[in-house]
Amino acid sequence: MKRFLSYLAIALVFPFSAQAAATPEAARDGLLFGINEGTAGQKDFGDLQSKYKALADYLAKTINQPGKLESSQNLKSSSSNLAKGRYALFFSKPANVTAKAIRDQKYQLVAMAKGEFTVKFIVNANSPLKKPEDIKGKRIALAKGTFMEKAGMAELRDRHLTPDESQIQAAKFQDAIEFIVEKGFADVGMVSPIVAKNWSAKGGRVLFESRKMPFWSLIAAPGMSKENVLKIQTALINLENSEDGKKLLEKLGVKGFVPGNQQDYLDLQDWVEKK
Repeated sequence: MKRFLSYLAIALVFPFSAQAAATPEAARDGLLFGINEGTAGQKDFGDLQSKYKALADYLAKTINQPGKLESSQNLKSSSSNLAKGRYALFFSKPANVTAKAIRDQKYQLVAMAKGEFTVKFIVNANSPLKKPEDIKGKRIALAKGTFMEKAGMAELRDRHLTPDESQIQAAKFQDAIEFIVEKGFADVGMVSPIVAKNWSAKGGRVLFESRKMPFWSLIAAPGMSKENVLKIQTALINLENSEDGKKLLEKLGVKGFVPGNQQDYLDLQDWVEKK
């Protein structure tokens, strides 16, 4: 049942404040905090809610407002909600979701998780492929409709290595790409750094990687005051300065937060959309 739920394209909404209302329409009376981790793996939505509840509580307390937490792995749903201006705050791993909201809906970059993001192109340890050019004409496994696909294809476009549709081996989740490459159903896999790290630990190789891109980020609605944006940004940056904050960061899988550069996200969106 848990695995079945992980495939459902729905979002669960749980209150993270005793004052929070139970319906989406009530977001006007408090903060609606949206979360999207993308499709790196098969996660239960309840697990996502539990993972981010402490962060949601922390942010609500920071600006003294009630609110609700909404988690989803459905990128289209999150993008639609951002376009409608539903979210007061939104945390996203897929950087293009953030970038598009900043460009098109004028969301404000609050903070970026420490680190940089790249698409990794993985192969088996005994693969004859030695350099990027060697993948020309080879089968490539990727998660269709994801940021990983968009950024990876942009990298291949720049290298003049764009594959034909017949070469693509589609997967729903990235952890399935490991299996596809390991069993020889594809020659190359297009994955995130987290998946690539697991792959390397099992003896696989990273053939090459994409250009560096901005990392996971928190954005705020255009109507949020500069004062509250600054309060939240400062609170996120200060998390690593306390033991409780370090525990929260560890739960999120984040080393810490920095202000980030909004232009980096706009440049990223231009790059992935370039023809």
